Amino acid sequence: MNKRLSTRYECCVPLMDEERETLVSSQTVDISKSGVGFVSACFIPMNTKMMVEISLTRDGSPVLVQGKVKWVEKMSDSSNFRIGMTFPDISTESESRIENCFKE
Repeated sequence: MNKRLSTRYECCVPLMDEERETLVSSQTVDISKSGVGFVSACFIPMNTKMMVEISLTRDGSPVLVQGKVKWVEKMSDSSNFRIGMTFPDISTESESRIENCFKE
């Protein structure tokens, strides 16, 4: 059963943390206005809170949101981790930017 409150859209865009280090090798898999799923070479513990930048377009400024890691799974076919992150305190502006990016 899908517990997600918002529609997830498939996307493959860069994801960076505020120091541009931890998530430098990460790539999104899907995104919604309430969270993001991504693959990372780095293990990030559950309940970790961090600011992330999501580059949805090549020429626009990235969306900056605070995320919280909700689940982490080691991928069986690689040394990477599949991670699910929610956006518990996302601003209305960031929420709209994510939604509008996929309406086009």
